[in-house]
Amino acid sequence: MRSWIFLGILAFLMITMLGASQPSNETTLINLMIESEVPASATEEQVNSAVLNLSDIYNAINGRHLVATIFPTQDVVNSYANLLLTRIGSDSEFELAMTGNHSNEKLSTMSYVEQSIMLKRSKQYVESCKICGKNEINVSGFMPQSFDQNQDTYRVLDELDIQYDAGFLAGLLFAPGHEKDVWPHQLEGHSFYAVPVSTYTLSDKRMALQDSYFKDNSFSATQWHDALVGKFDEIQGKDEPMVVALTTSVSGSGDYLDSLNSFLDYAVSKKARFVTTANLVSLAKAGSHDASLLPTNVSRECLTCNQSENIINITASINEIAPAANNTTQVMAS
Repeated sequence: MRSWIFLGILAFLMITMLGASQPSNETTLINLMIESEVPASATEEQVNSAVLNLSDIYNAINGRHLVATIFPTQDVVNSYANLLLTRIGSDSEFELAMTGNHSNEKLSTMSYVEQSIMLKRSKQYVESCKICGKNEINVSGFMPQSFDQNQDTYRVLDELDIQYDAGFLAGLLFAPGHEKDVWPHQLEGHSFYAVPVSTYTLSDKRMALQDSYFKDNSFSATQWHDALVGKFDEIQGKDEPMVVALTTSVSGSGDYLDSLNSFLDYAVSKKARFVTTANLVSLAKAGSHDASLLPTNVSRECLTCNQSENIINITASINEIAPAANNTTQVMAS
């Protein structure tokens, strides 16, 4: 009898300890990837809108002491948006990564040489968003426009020592053998990691968790919000990150911005942990999905006063120089 009691107590303790050793199951990880883009040959009004939309998304996220990764196109960096991106890179924990020239770009239509020149320049553009003597920007990530890329793209990313490629969709767009992967994973034959953007099933259709996809397919901002909340609830308690693709032209204003703000409040109330894409890849490389291994989201002390002051200064500076958009900051393009 005593042996049975002892075994029962031992089993209970083992179950309790096992549950306590899996903190990743208690915290939902969210990675917001922001595509800051403008169309080819953008007008002054379109550039102004893109910069202000990026500022509004940044304020929504950073104002809650959260983080995200920003992928600005060359056209965005090579405008007065450079001021905002430089401030973000120096004063926040946001990650700056790279994409291509402009929105709706198709890398698969370009030769290897064309891609090599363009992506090298994109990396240089983003890394120029720094304050000399104060900080450095080291680009480690890439996200292709419209998830369009090919083997030549992979070759260039290896040559540029890029650490991850966010041009994949969980269960929809993946490398052979990775149909079920939801975490970053190394792409066979390459040095970088593939990062799958999350997908969500709505009306029996699996779709990218990307705001522009929802808007382009005539889904309302309310349906987008419901999909974000639905995906969060679906994976809560599971070993699966939530990777969301946002675009400044969609979530930077109006009802879609309201939906983003509402979702952020919901996720924060559920104790979600927001991470950059580089953070997410680091966890995958370490072989542990425990968010406690990462540094805290924000290391600055004065979040309610100093940061608010910085945000006001950013917006004021943009409004002052927006009318003179033709006097843009030129970035080294060698």
